[in-house]
Amino acid sequence: MSTRLLPALVAGTALLVTACSGGGDNPVPDTGDAMPATSATAQSGPKYTKFADFPGQALVTTESGMPIGMQVKAVDAVWTPELAGVSAKAGSHYVAVYVAVTGELADRGVQKAKIKYLQLRSNNTDGKKCDPYSPDDVPQHCFREAYPASDLRTDVADNTWRGREWQADSLLGKTIDKGETAIGVVGFTLADNANLDGLQLCGPTKEATVDTGRFPCVPIPKPESSPS
Repeated sequence: MSTRLLPALVAGTALLVTACSGGGDNPVPDTGDAMPATSATAQSGPKYTKFADFPGQALVTTESGMPIGMQVKAVDAVWTPELAGVSAKAGSHYVAVYVAVTGELADRGVQKAKIKYLQLRSNNTDGKKCDPYSPDDVPQHCFREAYPASDLRTDVADNTWRGREWQADSLLGKTIDKGETAIGVVGFTLADNANLDGLQLCGPTKEATVDTGRFPCVPIPKPESSPS
């Protein structure tokens, strides 16, 4: 081969390699097969935890007249002077218990779901008897009715419930679809110097609609002080 042809051959080969590698003015066309963005770079939106994935025990409870009950978990608790626009009386605070709620049965929803019938069970530590007719040697457990109680919402993302502007529960209640998880909050009034250890969330059942001593109960997280 003539030595005069070698430079031309080398230059042509270099041009061909450049074109195939997508450099210069001839980028490789987009075929749509590019790898999607990794989880580290993708934008993450609000998270909505399903009922089964919330930690803690579930309370199965049924409001009077409801054909189907609900499962309830106490997911958070706060010691606060105000809840849902209602101030606690002087000398007292609210234990605000945030709850996750779903239907009692996995294959159907719940109509007119409410949480205002839930109750707080606390150990009697102030020397006063909760039940004046009970014997003195019987351990005392006080039950407190929920007030205020919020509506139930299905659009409350994780860890945003404390900052939400909650409204009082609707007389119509909330329809919870099959497999859906709703969030709400109930408040219980305790004295400013109350012992916040060992608090439990309780509720009626079909078998025990009035007798609080037979209500099933589950522990709640120890309430944290709300930001001042």
